Amino acid sequence: MSQQVRFGGTWTKTIGWLIGLNVGMFLLQNFFPPLTLWLGLVPGRVFPAYLYTLITYAFLHGGVGHIFFNMLTLYFFGGDLDLFLGRRRFLILYLGSALAGGVASALFPSPPVIVIGASAGIFGLITAYALYFPNTEVLIWFVLPIKVWVLALVWGGIALFYSVFGSGGGIAHLAHLGGAVFALLYVQRVWRFRSFASDLKHRWRRRRFKRIK
Repeated sequence: MSQQVRFGGTWTKTIGWLIGLNVGMFLLQNFFPPLTLWLGLVPGRVFPAYLYTLITYAFLHGGVGHIFFNMLTLYFFGGDLDLFLGRRRFLILYLGSALAGGVASALFPSPPVIVIGASAGIFGLITAYALYFPNTEVLIWFVLPIKVWVLALVWGGIALFYSVFGSGGGIAHLAHLGGAVFALLYVQRVWRFRSFASDLKHRWRRRRFKRIK
Protein backbone atom coordinates (compact mmCIF):
# COMPACT_ATOMS: atom_id res chain seq x y z
CA MET A 1 0.00 0.00 0.00
CA SER A 2 1.48 3.36 -1.04
CA GLN A 3 1.55 6.14 1.50
CA GLN A 4 2.08 9.86 1.24
CA VAL A 5 5.24 11.70 2.12
CA ARG A 6 5.43 12.20 5.88
CA PHE A 7 6.17 15.78 6.98
CA GLY A 8 5.89 16.37 10.69
CA GLY A 9 4.75 14.10 13.48
CA THR A 10 1.81 13.31 15.73
CA TRP A 11 1.64 14.85 19.17
CA THR A 12 0.42 12.63 22.02
CA LYS A 13 0.52 12.92 25.81
CA THR A 14 3.16 10.19 25.98
CA ILE A 15 5.43 12.05 23.57
CA GLY A 16 4.84 15.27 25.49
CA TRP A 17 5.85 13.65 28.79
CA LEU A 18 8.96 12.06 27.28
CA ILE A 19 10.09 15.30 25.66
CA GLY A 20 9.34 17.22 28.87
CA LEU A 21 11.34 14.73 30.94
CA ASN A 22 14.33 14.90 28.60
CA VAL A 23 14.27 18.70 28.48
CA GLY A 24 13.90 18.88 32.27
CA MET A 25 16.87 16.59 32.79
CA PHE A 26 18.92 18.60 30.30
CA LEU A 27 18.23 21.79 32.24
CA LEU A 28 19.20 20.05 35.49
CA GLN A 29 22.45 18.93 33.89
CA ASN A 30 23.33 22.52 33.07
CA PHE A 31 22.46 23.80 36.56
CA PHE A 32 24.09 20.82 38.31
CA PRO A 33 26.89 19.31 36.12
CA PRO A 34 27.73 16.37 38.47
CA LEU A 35 24.35 14.89 37.51
CA THR A 36 25.87 13.79 34.21
CA LEU A 37 28.58 11.82 36.00
CA TRP A 38 26.07 10.24 38.40
CA LEU A 39 23.48 9.21 35.82
CA GLY A 40 25.58 8.80 32.66
CA LEU A 41 26.73 5.37 31.53
CA VAL A 42 30.45 4.69 31.83
CA PRO A 43 30.97 1.20 30.32
CA GLY A 44 33.73 0.13 32.70
CA ARG A 45 31.89 0.95 35.93
CA VAL A 46 28.30 -0.23 35.32
CA PHE A 47 28.47 -3.55 37.18
CA PRO A 48 27.46 -3.85 39.96
CA ALA A 49 27.07 -0.43 41.60
CA TYR A 50 25.81 1.60 38.64
CA LEU A 51 23.25 -0.68 37.04
CA TYR A 52 20.69 2.12 37.08
CA THR A 53 22.77 4.02 34.51
CA LEU A 54 21.74 1.42 31.90
CA ILE A 55 18.51 3.45 31.59
CA THR A 56 19.20 6.85 33.18
CA TYR A 57 21.82 7.66 30.52
CA ALA A 58 19.01 7.83 27.96
CA PHE A 59 17.53 10.96 29.58
CA LEU A 60 20.74 13.00 29.47
CA HIS A 61 22.21 14.97 26.57
CA GLY A 62 25.47 16.64 25.70
CA GLY A 63 24.30 19.88 24.14
CA VAL A 64 21.44 21.84 22.59
CA GLY A 65 21.91 20.28 19.16
CA HIS A 66 22.05 16.79 20.65
CA ILE A 67 18.75 17.06 22.50
CA PHE A 68 17.03 19.09 19.76
CA PHE A 69 17.53 16.51 17.01
CA ASN A 70 16.75 13.58 19.31
CA MET A 71 13.51 15.15 20.47
CA LEU A 72 12.60 16.19 16.94
CA THR A 73 13.04 12.60 15.75
CA LEU A 74 11.07 11.33 18.75
CA TYR A 75 8.22 13.66 17.75
CA PHE A 76 8.37 12.64 14.06
CA PHE A 77 8.18 8.88 14.68
CA GLY A 78 6.95 8.40 18.22
CA GLY A 79 3.41 9.73 18.07
CA ASP A 80 2.19 7.39 15.33
CA LEU A 81 3.71 4.40 17.12
CA ASP A 82 2.15 5.50 20.40
CA LEU A 83 -1.30 5.55 18.79
CA PHE A 84 -0.70 2.36 16.84
CA LEU A 85 0.72 0.26 19.68
CA GLY A 86 -0.92 1.85 22.70
CA ARG A 87 0.95 3.58 25.51
CA ARG A 88 2.09 0.44 27.36
CA ARG A 89 3.56 -1.33 24.34
CA PHE A 90 5.05 1.91 23.04
CA LEU A 91 6.87 2.55 26.31
CA ILE A 92 8.12 -1.05 26.37
CA LEU A 93 9.49 -0.49 22.87
CA TYR A 94 11.10 2.86 23.67
CA LEU A 95 12.52 2.08 27.11
CA GLY A 96 13.48 -1.45 26.09
CA SER A 97 15.45 -0.07 23.14
CA ALA A 98 17.18 2.42 25.44
CA LEU A 99 18.00 -0.35 27.92
CA ALA A 100 19.30 -2.63 25.17
CA GLY A 101 21.51 0.20 23.94
CA GLY A 102 22.88 0.64 27.44
CA VAL A 103 23.56 -3.08 27.82
CA ALA A 104 25.32 -3.19 24.44
CA SER A 105 27.55 -0.27 25.44
CA ALA A 106 28.35 -1.90 28.79
CA LEU A 107 29.07 -5.39 27.45
CA PHE A 108 31.30 -4.22 24.61
CA PRO A 109 33.11 -1.24 26.09
CA SER A 110 34.88 1.19 23.81
CA PRO A 111 37.48 3.64 25.16
CA PRO A 112 36.43 5.00 28.57
CA VAL A 113 33.86 7.61 27.65
CA ILE A 114 30.51 8.54 29.16
CA VAL A 115 27.49 7.48 27.12
CA ILE A 116 24.46 9.78 27.21
CA GLY A 117 21.50 10.48 24.95
CA ALA A 118 18.13 9.13 23.84
CA SER A 119 19.48 7.86 20.53
CA ALA A 120 19.15 4.14 21.33
CA GLY A 121 15.45 4.59 22.08
CA ILE A 122 15.11 6.72 18.95
CA PHE A 123 16.80 4.06 16.81
CA GLY A 124 14.37 1.54 18.23
CA LEU A 125 11.43 3.72 17.20
CA ILE A 126 12.76 4.22 13.67
CA THR A 127 13.36 0.48 13.28
CA ALA A 128 9.85 -0.33 14.51
CA TYR A 129 8.33 2.36 12.28
CA ALA A 130 10.14 0.92 9.26
CA LEU A 131 8.79 -2.55 10.06
CA TYR A 132 5.21 -1.44 10.63
CA PHE A 133 5.00 1.25 7.92
CA PRO A 134 7.81 0.46 5.45
CA ASN A 135 6.39 2.38 2.49
CA THR A 136 5.98 5.67 4.32
CA GLU A 137 8.25 8.36 2.91
CA VAL A 138 10.00 10.93 5.09
CA LEU A 139 11.79 14.10 4.07
CA ILE A 140 15.54 14.12 4.77
CA TRP A 141 16.64 17.67 5.60
CA PHE A 142 12.97 18.56 4.91
CA VAL A 143 13.67 18.27 1.18
CA LEU A 144 14.67 14.78 -0.01
CA PRO A 145 11.94 12.09 0.12
CA ILE A 146 13.07 8.60 1.12
CA LYS A 147 11.21 5.50 2.23
CA VAL A 148 11.51 4.95 5.95
CA TRP A 149 12.75 1.36 5.53
CA VAL A 150 15.68 2.66 3.46
CA LEU A 151 16.44 5.26 6.13
CA ALA A 152 16.40 2.62 8.87
CA LEU A 153 18.58 0.29 6.83
CA VAL A 154 21.18 2.99 6.11
CA TRP A 155 21.35 4.21 9.71
CA GLY A 156 21.45 0.64 10.99
CA GLY A 157 24.25 -0.19 8.56
CA ILE A 158 26.25 2.81 9.73
CA ALA A 159 25.78 1.80 13.37
CA LEU A 160 26.84 -1.79 12.59
CA PHE A 161 29.91 -0.67 10.63
CA TYR A 162 31.25 1.62 13.35
CA SER A 163 30.34 -0.85 16.09
CA VAL A 164 32.54 -3.46 14.40
CA PHE A 165 35.39 -1.28 13.14
CA GLY A 166 35.39 1.40 15.84
CA SER A 167 35.82 5.17 15.63
CA GLY A 168 32.71 7.07 14.51
CA GLY A 169 33.43 10.51 15.92
CA GLY A 170 32.48 9.89 19.53
CA ILE A 171 28.96 8.69 18.66
CA ALA A 172 27.58 5.76 20.67
CA HIS A 173 27.02 3.47 17.69
CA LEU A 174 26.83 0.37 19.90
CA ALA A 175 23.90 1.91 21.76
CA HIS A 176 22.19 2.70 18.45
CA LEU A 177 22.68 -0.87 17.27
CA GLY A 178 21.40 -2.30 20.55
CA GLY A 179 18.25 -0.20 20.32
CA ALA A 180 17.61 -1.26 16.73
CA VAL A 181 18.12 -4.96 17.51
CA PHE A 182 15.72 -4.81 20.46
CA ALA A 183 13.05 -3.14 18.31
CA LEU A 184 13.48 -5.78 15.61
CA LEU A 185 13.06 -8.59 18.12
CA TYR A 186 10.14 -6.86 19.82
CA VAL A 187 8.19 -6.21 16.62
CA GLN A 188 8.77 -9.78 15.43
CA ARG A 189 7.79 -11.09 18.90
CA VAL A 190 10.56 -13.66 18.87
CA TRP A 191 9.93 -14.55 22.53
CA ARG A 192 6.74 -16.24 21.33
CA PHE A 193 8.75 -18.93 19.61
CA ARG A 194 5.86 -21.01 18.26
CA SER A 195 4.02 -18.10 16.65
CA PHE A 196 7.29 -16.64 15.37
CA ALA A 197 8.32 -19.95 13.80
CA SER A 198 4.83 -20.42 12.36
CA ASP A 199 4.92 -16.95 10.83
CA LEU A 200 8.31 -17.62 9.24
CA LYS A 201 7.01 -20.91 7.82
CA HIS A 202 3.93 -19.15 6.40
CA ARG A 203 6.06 -16.48 4.76
CA TRP A 204 8.34 -19.09 3.24
CA ARG A 205 5.40 -21.08 1.80
CA ARG A 206 3.83 -17.91 0.42
CA ARG A 207 7.11 -16.92 -1.27
CA ARG A 208 7.48 -20.37 -2.82
CA PHE A 209 3.89 -20.23 -4.06
CA LYS A 210 4.56 -16.91 -5.77
CA ARG A 211 7.65 -18.32 -7.47
CA ILE A 212 5.74 -21.36 -8.75
CA LYS A 213 2.91 -19.20 -9.99
